[in-house]
Amino acid sequence: MKIECPSKGGQADICAWKQRKGQVRDFPNVGVVQCEECKLVTHAQDLSRDVNYESGSMHNWAAECGHSLPGAEADTLRRVTAIDNLAISVKADSILDFGCGSGGMLSAFATDFRVIGIEPDSGARDTATDLGHTVFESAETALVNNLKVDIVTLFHVIEHFYDATVELNRILKLLRPGGLLVIETPNSMDVLLSKYESEEFSNFTYWSHHPMLHSHKSLEQLVKRCGFEILQNSGVQRYDLNNHLYWLSKGRPGGHEVWRDFVSHGPAVAYENFLIDQEISDTLWMVARKP
Repeated sequence: MKIECPSKGGQADICAWKQRKGQVRDFPNVGVVQCEECKLVTHAQDLSRDVNYESGSMHNWAAECGHSLPGAEADTLRRVTAIDNLAISVKADSILDFGCGSGGMLSAFATDFRVIGIEPDSGARDTATDLGHTVFESAETALVNNLKVDIVTLFHVIEHFYDATVELNRILKLLRPGGLLVIETPNSMDVLLSKYESEEFSNFTYWSHHPMLHSHKSLEQLVKRCGFEILQNSGVQRYDLNNHLYWLSKGRPGGHEVWRDFVSHGPAVAYENFLIDQEISDTLWMVARKP
């Protein structure tokens, strides 16, 4: 098993794994397993040789499934608001967006901050560069250039790391003392997976490019082990109750658009808050500080 144990480091063969319902979407013969201790979820078979982030295959998939994703404007506004509030606490003037893609978040942050990106996908990196942003191909390259920043963001990136400790240690070096690491990543305990056990959603969400899905517990163990101080370990619900009802009824994505007005605002907000409180929202949100 190529992935690491979040709490102990080293190969995760030492963990107690149990089979979980579902299969990898683009490798339907490969199932998924869950660590009984920390609730980390990963592929039952090593798929690392079948993934190439430099080729653009990940972004091609995202484009094809755009109709099933939440609105980019809402996600961008939520992130910018959160980062603006955090930046006040550390008097930040620079942000590194790790896994910046084509530069969307860099452009959103550029009004108030000096922005830098890291993006292994050469095509996406070229697009971000054409927008006028400075983008490195890796954290290692950024370190060679003696880069130091106040905030590093990982928006749906850490689930792609096979060697998370290596990357987090590099991020630690890129941050100034007291700098912040902000992580947003899918939750392995998403209610559609852990409570409703939707077969259709399971077979849709597990993907070769996501070698692991973290829980609140596994992510905290990993980040603390790498030397960060945890400031916030909470959740975000990106998809609403209409989306969940559509999955359970039709077995398909897109319910947040197709059934947009099915459930009124009040009950939908109460449902989202309940999922966050129970740590079964679809997304984890973590803020950590470099000592």
